[in-house]
Amino acid sequence: MRLTQDPIQVLLIFAKEDSQSDGFWWACDRAGYRCNIARTPESALECFLDKHHEIIVIDHRQTQNFDAEAVCRSIRATNPSEHTVILAVVSPVSDDHEEASVLPLLHAGFNRRFMENSSIIACYNELIQIEHGEVRSQFKLRACNSVFTALDHCHEAIEITSDDHVIQYVNPAFERMMGYHKGELLGKELADLPKSDKNRADLLDTINTCIKKGKEWQGVYYARRKSGDSIQQHVKITPVIGQGG
Repeated sequence: MRLTQDPIQVLLIFAKEDSQSDGFWWACDRAGYRCNIARTPESALECFLDKHHEIIVIDHRQTQNFDAEAVCRSIRATNPSEHTVILAVVSPVSDDHEEASVLPLLHAGFNRRFMENSSIIACYNELIQIEHGEVRSQFKLRACNSVFTALDHCHEAIEITSDDHVIQYVNPAFERMMGYHKGELLGKELADLPKSDKNRADLLDTINTCIKKGKEWQGVYYARRKSGDSIQQHVKITPVIGQGG
């Protein structure tokens, strides 16, 4: 799992070299991306499993060489593809035909459709838009997944709540300490859980005032386990401001 953004890697899957594959190849060169090209489904899958490309471009214009949707599904069946953006290159629609729905492509695992255009600048613009949109979002998602995996294995008890004090996450260490299963806690308001009577009466107000100012609070807090016992905790509460509070 990479947590630093290396140069984007692109895999082109085209059975034969043509102006369209050349367009994407030179677009990758212009953007500073690392590019590989595969001619068969087997070599494409092998290359992807070795490199874990952020973007894959599959030729969907003809079926005599390989089934593009089957290739996409085979890649999507692998774990590394979870955060990969897959683009289908399709033939332009003639004036006497109705434009096809993109749903079959989405169901096969594609993220986007690119109408055949061998212009290097058209290919470049498409790749740049994907990088600044889906790829960066997927990179942040990978990073978040790594953080939550680390939290799950942390020995310190960790709880995440929304700005209105609804529990969003607890790690296994928190479950063990408090005696609850996370299913009993997620979505519950902190006010609905039993409180220890060993805290000062104004402690919660003090904590909330500090958090609302965007400041971290540290101190001793008594929590009540599911069993009813009180437990003394050395607590650090950090506000994280973002969309939704």
